[in-house]
Amino acid sequence: MLRLISVLMLIVVSAAGQRTLDYDRSVVSQVRIDLRDLGYPPVDVIPSDESAIRALAVAPNGALYGATSGRRSHLFVLFPVHGYVQPLGFLDGVKTVDRALVVSQSGDIYIGAGDAPGHLYRHSPAGDETKPIRVDAACEVADLGVPVPDEGIYALAIDRARDVIYGLSQPNGQFFSYSIKDAKTTVWGKVAERRIPGEKFETGKNIGRAIALDAAGNAFTSGENGVIFRFDVEKQRLEKLAQAAPTVPGREPYNRVDAWALDSFGTLYGGTSDGYLFRLDVKTQRLQNLGKPLNQYRIRGLVFAPGGKLYGVGGDDDEMARLFSYNPGDGSYEMLGMIDVSRRPYYAWQAYVIDALAIGLDGTIYMGQSERKSKLYLYHPE
Repeated sequence: MLRLISVLMLIVVSAAGQRTLDYDRSVVSQVRIDLRDLGYPPVDVIPSDESAIRALAVAPNGALYGATSGRRSHLFVLFPVHGYVQPLGFLDGVKTVDRALVVSQSGDIYIGAGDAPGHLYRHSPAGDETKPIRVDAACEVADLGVPVPDEGIYALAIDRARDVIYGLSQPNGQFFSYSIKDAKTTVWGKVAERRIPGEKFETGKNIGRAIALDAAGNAFTSGENGVIFRFDVEKQRLEKLAQAAPTVPGREPYNRVDAWALDSFGTLYGGTSDGYLFRLDVKTQRLQNLGKPLNQYRIRGLVFAPGGKLYGVGGDDDEMARLFSYNPGDGSYEMLGMIDVSRRPYYAWQAYVIDALAIGLDGTIYMGQSERKSKLYLYHPE
């Protein structure tokens, strides 16, 4: 009798835990999305409170590198041929790495520490594929110094053809460059002068969260009041453009560009903290507002997939992350749903916050979760 009651209770609990068809229609198709632990659980994995992914970059050989934030920052790599995440060790003295991870043409990985004073580090990838998992050991890096004294590094981008890294510092928004060949840093000016107006908690300045390069090597970001800034590579000069990222009128002091993507025609696409998508013709400087793909704040990542479709993820820290696509050919959006994986052993494992996107050489879209206990999500577009 007791055995019968136990079986009945198990059936009831299992039925209550099943997903409904309506729910399955609100999430990204399960045959197109997967996830990876940040290591080999239960022991050889980047621990909770140290696993928030805010930076991803794909190397020329297709390897995906990522950096985490939390009590300690860790560097990790995923080689697509193997398919698992391999922790490479923690960055000694570093707690935060924002969108400050780039890979050079030679394969060297450059990491910018968000903690002031923000050091720039270089990791040589030699032997990464065969190294043992190193969760509790320091990652082997070379310290390249502090680009901006007393400032952390907020974002990085790299011109692989010229071997030049561009960066933004925080909290004062200094735009700088680092010549890999000459091992020389140059500070070119600020993108923000005054702090964001408002309540006492508004102590920071309006600094773009990302930097993009066009086909000619010019660097773009945003600054105070969401205005677009360009570093002219020929003139070697930081310029404030007339254009500003689209926003709700009156919210200009709070609006910034959170993500960029360059299409195959040389046009830049940007996503704002207010949740707008826009297109910028880098030659004419014409900016076109493409509207809001989601009823949410923040477009946190953008990538172009093979075939020319733009994919993005949106949602603020207190919202559920959602994936969308935009077709530049006909101007149509597709709402792809919440980031959710439901398979053994990850039943209904959802990502509330996604803070980094990267596109692999095979077209796989990598999405970095930025929470207390985070995973790496893999999306396979049609």
